[in-house]
Amino acid sequence: MTKYRFLYCLIVVIVISFSCTNNKKKEEIVFNQKNDFSSLPFDQRIKREVESKLSIPGNEKYDLEIIKSYLNADNKEDAVITVNRYQFALDEASKAPNTAQIAEMGYTGNYNFFFYFDGKSNLISNPIAVPSSPKAPLEVLLENNQSEAYKDITIVYRIRNSAFKNYYLIENGIIQIIFQWKLFDFIGTNIPEANFINYENGSYSLFKDILIYKGKIKDYSPIVKDVYTYNPIIENEGTLLYRFFYDPKTMKYMTKKK
Repeated sequence: MTKYRFLYCLIVVIVISFSCTNNKKKEEIVFNQKNDFSSLPFDQRIKREVESKLSIPGNEKYDLEIIKSYLNADNKEDAVITVNRYQFALDEASKAPNTAQIAEMGYTGNYNFFFYFDGKSNLISNPIAVPSSPKAPLEVLLENNQSEAYKDITIVYRIRNSAFKNYYLIENGIIQIIFQWKLFDFIGTNIPEANFINYENGSYSLFKDILIYKGKIKDYSPIVKDVYTYNPIIENEGTLLYRFFYDPKTMKYMTKKK
């Protein structure tokens, strides 16, 4: 491993650790409605709530996406709202003494957020920051990890030429991260890394086991125009690296020692 590759790995580890810590802080109070916009049409209400909770000024350009689905067992339609503040990231970087270094790292920081709208309570959560590069918006993937009756929130985000996936649990009005793994890394180099994720019926609970296999990027070329929009097809090489199972006591995914 070269010196620069080692430093980059260290930066990624620090950002991931910060991400986990930040999400734990958000677990205490998910819903904290200071302003009542409930009389507005849904899309307008979401926009007003997001701008209020993130203190977004009226002249800031930002991206907002609303993904509706059933995210718990109450049979009420819920939603995930993602917010990307790339312009704000650029503005902040321009005022910093190390603008070039910040740009090289893809402006990584707290500029990507998501919110959870609970259909039953008709409330929107506080913003949940996902430290990542705002050059790529969050990708929400709704999966049936604990039940076929409703979806679970998973989110893919980018840090330079790598991508990671977070798994979230909603329970008793609380949102928390229960698992996190790297999908790929070192895109644009001659030796990329990739992981293939599969699922099987749960070993210890209704939550599916998560199986991590050694992956291979199909038709890979180190010539990549934009690592932030690059979406590789990852194939399973067949080597099982880890099996994770959900532990209801800790409300986290665990793995057995080899």
